Amino acid sequence: MCIPAVAAAALVAAGTTAVSVVANNQAAKAANKALNQQNIARKKEIDRAATAEINDRLREMRREQARIVVAAGESGLSLNSTSVEALLLDSMMQAELANDTSLANRESRKLASDAETQSRMQAKTTLLGAGLQIGLAGGSAALGASGRQRAATNAGN
Repeated sequence: MCIPAVAAAALVAAGTTAVSVVANNQAAKAANKALNQQNIARKKEIDRAATAEINDRLREMRREQARIVVAAGESGLSLNSTSVEALLLDSMMQAELANDTSLANRESRKLASDAETQSRMQAKTTLLGAGLQIGLAGGSAALGASGRQRAATNAGN
């Protein structure tokens, strides 16, 4: 029986599997890094959109309040009258509620982005898993080579 041939087959299979595991882990690491960078960029865009939405709403609130003040002045109402103050407060309250909704939506979108990124992450092989894969590949190759040698020896008899 030729033990060096069996050992060589086991070493080649184990080495090939080890290279494959390392390459797969490096590819997973690179893919995960790219996913994280995309997530960071997506969350920055979410922040920018929410900020723009809030700023637009605040500008609109100021315009609306200016219209209320002008209309009150044109109709001869005092700016301190209850109805004018109520309209100005209502305008401010509506803008604040809409801004709170925008902030809540922003946080929800960011959480969804994080969840999507996590679901797309690629798993890397652990040290134990790599050892088991390498050992099984080497053992399988050794058994196969040993079986072929026995078959060849038996065929020669």
